[in-house]
Amino acid sequence: MVVLVGSFGDFEGYSADEVKAMSSKEQVAMMAEWFRHQFEDPQNETPYNKELGGYVYMWGGPFDANDQIQEEFSDAVDFDTMMLAVDRVQREGTVEWAPQTGGDFYEHPEDDRVASGEIIDGDGDWPPIIAERVPVPPEPEARADVIRRLDELEAIVQPLLDTFEVAAQAAPMMGHNNPPEELELVHAVPREEWLRIKAAIDEIRQQAAVEQPDIESVERSNNRLLAAATALAGWIRKRLTAAVDAGVAIGVAYGIANPEVAKAALISAAQAVQTWITSMPLPF
Repeated sequence: MVVLVGSFGDFEGYSADEVKAMSSKEQVAMMAEWFRHQFEDPQNETPYNKELGGYVYMWGGPFDANDQIQEEFSDAVDFDTMMLAVDRVQREGTVEWAPQTGGDFYEHPEDDRVASGEIIDGDGDWPPIIAERVPVPPEPEARADVIRRLDELEAIVQPLLDTFEVAAQAAPMMGHNNPPEELELVHAVPREEWLRIKAAIDEIRQQAAVEQPDIESVERSNNRLLAAATALAGWIRKRLTAAVDAGVAIGVAYGIANPEVAKAALISAAQAVQTWITSMPLPF
């Protein structure tokens, strides 16, 4: 079986023999082209969390050019030539990369549309709608969408907090301090963070009920939702990398079929809030 490298989109890639037949200059250009089709500067599309002071890599990443190029081409290209390709893609100064939409490294929830009551984002399309990509709806419409998304998210968060409460009451009767379900959840997003998420939901809901909401308060609460989505996404990736089915591992504790649903609900609510903020009239 011929192993191909450098594939992207509809292009199937090159065989190792084809790559080795290229000149060093051609190899560098080929690797740089592959990288540009798979990754992009996070400032293009990746949300930025002002509170955390960094990008929120909700769809995978950050990726390192050195690691990714070596992983893809080390069987066909010598080290020095790969380093030339790394230098080329990083010459503008970007060293942490986000995945290109539709690329091989772009992560998104599986589209398991089963009759299980799972919450999916919007009409089922992915990635979640970003306010800049679509016409901004009227403020009342955006506000109503925020309330709907918060209801969906709270339907996940509140049972989760109830699970923590039950586990805490049962802990004294067990042989260790924490039940397995709680231990799994603490590794993902700690109980204290879920409590802060619930507080953020309550704060955004409160602001949505007043005529002139406090935009700074809404943004702070929304940053909490984004931070939780990032933490959950990173934990899921680590579990999957370790060849563990994250859905099976923590599904019972979450009370949902797949923890991806919780991540999608967090992202969906955060995007709706951001759209609402964008729809608000500028203060005089």
